[in-house]
Amino acid sequence: MLADHITALSGGRIEVKLFAAGELVPGRGVFDAVSEGTAELYHAVPAYWDSKSKGILLFGSQPFGLRADEQFGWLYHGGGQALYDEMHGRFNLKPFLCGNSGPQWGGWFKTEINSVDYLKGLKFRTTGLASEMASKIGMAAEAMSGPAMFEALQTGALDAGEFIGPWTDSALGYFQVAKNYYWPGVGEPSSAEECAVNADTFNALPDDLKQAVSLACESLYNPVWTEYTTKHAAALKKLVDEEGVMVKRFPDSVISAMGTAAAEVIDELRQDDDALVRQIT
Repeated sequence: MLADHITALSGGRIEVKLFAAGELVPGRGVFDAVSEGTAELYHAVPAYWDSKSKGILLFGSQPFGLRADEQFGWLYHGGGQALYDEMHGRFNLKPFLCGNSGPQWGGWFKTEINSVDYLKGLKFRTTGLASEMASKIGMAAEAMSGPAMFEALQTGALDAGEFIGPWTDSALGYFQVAKNYYWPGVGEPSSAEECAVNADTFNALPDDLKQAVSLACESLYNPVWTEYTTKHAAALKKLVDEEGVMVKRFPDSVISAMGTAAAEVIDELRQDDDALVRQIT
């Protein structure tokens, strides 16, 4: 969709050739590939770039943080885009938000969660700052792709995990190996998607084509977000009615413990500003 929008808004003067993860570079290699000019742009999520700078994670999601509408508002009306440009600019990238999957779910669990003690020691798939929150309450957080999460749940390498929400999760079949589906996903109240363009390539474009790329990204934010929201609802009903999934809410004590852990994670980010600067310079 993004490639099509860029081509249409540029009047065909820009054509985007698509490569799936692993064709040109591995999925997690796109940041470096575009930074170095091996490719001109990528589509991904900021949650994957904690090895570059933890500050980048804030532009995708924050535990107990911004909803999808608030994230977009901060970027476009609250000065967030200038900070986003500064952060990615240090890696020779020009970033744009181009979608949001909305509120994530708490995750798929093989066992019922009755207290924080039930979470301690569980091998749990998640990403970004949510993984640090999970670690602080005693979970063994691991990052992996959606398909890899299914295999790990199936083999027992994982005890639980979260990916996105009912629509995407049902397509990956998690309900086959874990029936307890928990909400709310306080680790990611929203999860933004991004497009980043090699800064040299972007700066060389005439102003009208720069605007075409920018508007192509902006034009997808609401359609992507509302597509997730609409299709999650239909998929959740099917999961419950046809697949025997049990929708459950985390106990208040678990949510409270997650909130305390999330506050610690954010406070550590604030206090470690020097370390963040060292990472990105």
